[in-house]
Amino acid sequence: FDRVIYGKSSDRVHQTLLFGRPELDWLRKEAELIARQAADAENADERVQSWAAKYKQNIKALRDSEVLPGGLIATLFGRMVTSDPEANIEAPIHVAHSFTVHAAETEDDLFIAADDLAKDESAGADHLGNTELTSGIYYGYVVVDMPGLIANCRKDRTLASNVVNNLLYLIAEVSPGAKLGSTAPFSRSALMLVESGDRQPRSLAAAFRKPVEPDFEQAISALKEHLRALDRVYETGEQRRHLSFSQSSLPQSRHLSMKNLAAWAAEQVRVSK
Repeated sequence: FDRVIYGKSSDRVHQTLLFGRPELDWLRKEAELIARQAADAENADERVQSWAAKYKQNIKALRDSEVLPGGLIATLFGRMVTSDPEANIEAPIHVAHSFTVHAAETEDDLFIAADDLAKDESAGADHLGNTELTSGIYYGYVVVDMPGLIANCRKDRTLASNVVNNLLYLIAEVSPGAKLGSTAPFSRSALMLVESGDRQPRSLAAAFRKPVEPDFEQAISALKEHLRALDRVYETGEQRRHLSFSQSSLPQSRHLSMKNLAAWAAEQVRVSK
């Protein structure tokens, strides 16, 4: 996958576009064909102008024939193209910002950049700085619009279910990629609750409107209380499965391993209406 800049030099209007691999391969072949057929630079420019006039019609045919024309990234997280509305892709994956369930605490990490070869008369310090670090118990929330995902996968439920299976592993296991060398932030989810239903999804973030102590069991207790309240008031009847480091149960949910939880979520895609 790649990101390319498209714009018109006459008005200096530029737009960042996300292209999928099928689209990039097609554009590369079109460019090579024009280059081979053009007699000179002026003729090449004329051919480009002629090609541009039919661009939307031709790339529409490509997009209609490919399973994932915009690539997997656009299939999951959407794409907006103001100059070509038919190229827009609705995002079936919705991701909320994660936050700590307790009051956050930060520490200052002081660091220097020094010249190890400095002479005795020099202190050798070239830079002194500090970075704020924080850690805690985080609540994160992700929604998968299953009809939207299946539609973006051209109704290929096997592909969509594989996406969901892999997505669960990514949510549970992948850490942020910044400052790896100085923080080694490689942790895994201690609790993951997966729900499947046909009603509008709802976050459980309100469980932590009143911060809890930085304790895993207290966090689970607050989550369970809020979940029971939602079940009592709305009775939406979601199916639930979860994994957890704790032995505590969750309302109307079965405890599974990561492998079985991902497989169960993938199966919900295959059997969804």
